[in-house]
Amino acid sequence: MTASARFQIASLYFCYAVAGLFWGTLAAASPALQAQVGFSDGQWGLAMGVMALSAFPVMRIFGRRLHRIEDRAISLCLAVFCIGAVFFCFSQSVAALALALVLTGGASGALDIALNNRIARVEADTGARLFNRMHALFPAAMLSASAATGLLRGAGVPVWLLFAAIASAFVVAAMTEGRAGAHMRPQKTTEAGPHRAALTGLVALLALIAAAGAFQEGTAYSWAAIYTERVREAGPVWGGFAAAAFTLGLSAGRLVAHEVEMRISAIVTVRIAACITVPSFALAALGAPVPLLMFGFFLAGCGVGPIEPAVFRAVTRRAEGPARGPLLASVTAVAYLGYLLSPPALGYVAEYLGWSALWAAVAGLAALVVGLTLRIPPADR
Repeated sequence: MTASARFQIASLYFCYAVAGLFWGTLAAASPALQAQVGFSDGQWGLAMGVMALSAFPVMRIFGRRLHRIEDRAISLCLAVFCIGAVFFCFSQSVAALALALVLTGGASGALDIALNNRIARVEADTGARLFNRMHALFPAAMLSASAATGLLRGAGVPVWLLFAAIASAFVVAAMTEGRAGAHMRPQKTTEAGPHRAALTGLVALLALIAAAGAFQEGTAYSWAAIYTERVREAGPVWGGFAAAAFTLGLSAGRLVAHEVEMRISAIVTVRIAACITVPSFALAALGAPVPLLMFGFFLAGCGVGPIEPAVFRAVTRRAEGPARGPLLASVTAVAYLGYLLSPPALGYVAEYLGWSALWAAVAGLAALVVGLTLRIPPADR
């Protein structure tokens, strides 16, 4: 492997780490952010839905243009993320919070496409297996950030200071990636690259699996800390550890998937993991004691974790060059429907039907993932 390839891989790891720090901080700080603006559970869920919704127009445009700006796409996304993190520092204002959610939501969708595209390029150039390991680092960083955020909030550290530190990390990551992007090996492109990617057959099925996984992931990110801290009255430290337990499970699940991917197909791995997820979310629905609840969130993360790497690796192997960006954008957009629908839908479920109904619904969706994997022909697994 050349020094150029190693530098690109190191930069990708750093980008995933910084993105994970942001989302871990946001997950564990969500009770404080919700309290600052005085939102109800339904209103907060709607706000999280707006965050996901802002990614859709960005992904549509970004996917079509990606092949033209591959070398600087990631650094541009990180720069916008930095601006959004700065606005979180002033989130006592509803207007500032709205700007923060829109900017980071849009940047998140574009960054997902850019990172997965770069991983596919590096895998093709070097033969390295990176998808599961890269995606495993993201929740590992989230774990550190969510646990640290819970501890720091418990010690009285203001939320604005946490997001100021995250904004600084985005600046460093953007500068590093700016140099790494210059090392990309040029590839031949044509101006007549496809503008639409049809979601049919196997790709449509993969997109639905990704959306179901994103729905479950979004549920834990948006509600695990709030449910533990406020509904179960366990306090901010346990709230931070709830988010941490789930993200640790995400990382563990992806690392296990990386180890077995040469012996068990990715789709079979997803099916096995989803079978673990069903009873894990059921523990929350049954009101398990807080320590057992932490274990349930960890197992749920293990089950949800392998979904995203499996889907995006399968998608990127079905397109090259200018065709890859639009296809990734289309599949990512469907996946983001899960992030979009999860917070508002389940926020109102919690408000009107109760928290047990919320977690039971997510357990049912995990069972649906098992069914969807059975629809994939054996030759494509």
